[in-house]
Amino acid sequence: MVRGIVLVVAGSDSGGGAGIQADVKAITALGSFAATAVTALTAQNTLGVRDVHVAPTEFITAQIDAVADDLRPNAVKTGMLADGPTTRRVAQDIKRHQLKNVVVDTVMRAKGGASLMDADAIDDLRDELCPLATIVTPNVPEAAALLGMDEEAFGRVDMATRAKELGTRLQSEWVLLKGGHCAEKDKGGVAIDYLYERATGETTTFEGVRFSTPHTHGTGCTLASSIAASLAQGYDVPTAVRRAKVYISEAIRTNPGYGTGHGPLNHLPYYAATASMGKVFRPSALRLYLVSCEALTLEKLEQALQSGVTIVQMRDKNPSTRALVERARAMKAVCDRYSVPFIVNDRCDVAIAVDADGVHLGQSDMTCVEARNILGPNKWIGVSCRTEDLARAAKVDGADYIGCGACFGTDSKGDAQVIGVDGVAKVAAVAREILLPIVAIGGISCETASDVRARTGADGVAVISCVANAPDVADAVCRLLA
Repeated sequence: MVRGIVLVVAGSDSGGGAGIQADVKAITALGSFAATAVTALTAQNTLGVRDVHVAPTEFITAQIDAVADDLRPNAVKTGMLADGPTTRRVAQDIKRHQLKNVVVDTVMRAKGGASLMDADAIDDLRDELCPLATIVTPNVPEAAALLGMDEEAFGRVDMATRAKELGTRLQSEWVLLKGGHCAEKDKGGVAIDYLYERATGETTTFEGVRFSTPHTHGTGCTLASSIAASLAQGYDVPTAVRRAKVYISEAIRTNPGYGTGHGPLNHLPYYAATASMGKVFRPSALRLYLVSCEALTLEKLEQALQSGVTIVQMRDKNPSTRALVERARAMKAVCDRYSVPFIVNDRCDVAIAVDADGVHLGQSDMTCVEARNILGPNKWIGVSCRTEDLARAAKVDGADYIGCGACFGTDSKGDAQVIGVDGVAKVAAVAREILLPIVAIGGISCETASDVRARTGADGVAVISCVANAPDVADAVCRLLA
């Protein structure tokens, strides 16, 4: 299944590692359809750019018109715009077609240092194109040029301020200031990007592993195209950025090592068969999280869904994979009738077999990164966390949400460590700070659900027996939602 059309307006890289070639690979890997308007041809490889041929502006417009008139884009990603006339023409075409979800990758130099944009075009980029953008994604050298500053002004403590200044100057809705070229390298092997939202004035940080490798050609193109693919599929900007960060980290980590210079990434780090599927994750789905047990019949499941359960997790422990798949398929069929997300506990293989919306992992299961490699970027992954540090680690690893508890003692999982409602509240405070949705878990009943929500501020509560064993399922669900 392919969702969303992305129009890429950028230059061609004959080496295949960056430019439109990288854009098409990334967009395809994330499950969207890529259309293109080529702005320039480059003769380059991993060692550098040998020559550039800029396309006539009339022909660039002809390409954009041809796509927009027939394959109406859900998002646009701009890359190499070699000169002022090209930049102005592309901005005019975007306005004329009223294109939305515009991602502007402010390409100025190739990885080897060759210039890909005339100096006099920077004003056009800043004043004509960036104000049309949903999000602009400069690295530090590009941001310095856009602000007219030295790169030394982009120390670690300055980055959030610089991101805000970019948002004000560029007038784009969002700015993602990438920290890979920060003047002060992080000593902990972490790369930090800064996402600024102009409407609220808030900045969010995204951390990722900093890999020591020369094979990073095309990272900017790939990241921006990944964001565009998610926007085309209906994800909001912070979610699109987080998914792109997870994808780019794995693409760098698993690079094929081609070439003798700055080599390309692995643009297919995930299983392609599952990469294109998945619902848009929304924290509201966690409001009432029903976990299955033996007592939860399909009839009771349907009653619970009719009454307002917002997400279902299958936590059956049958040792037979065949039985688990049959049970999961039956449960998912009921969930699908009510458009409610269906999650499988632990088992990625079962989730793939039934096309579940994702998996939930405990701390003793496979890691979130390992699960993401199997499931792809568009499936949901929840992780059980009972400490603030585990929550932060889940965020870095790309979890979509966390389950935190146990709030109370529970018969369903006798080895669960009870951290209490106050303990969950502490983790929830950190989760809100890092924009990680959270569901409170562990022994929650109809009588305690409202209090747990109020005291923790969690996005939802997870329940088992108080629904599965309820004499009146509808009444129990209504009380849990009250």
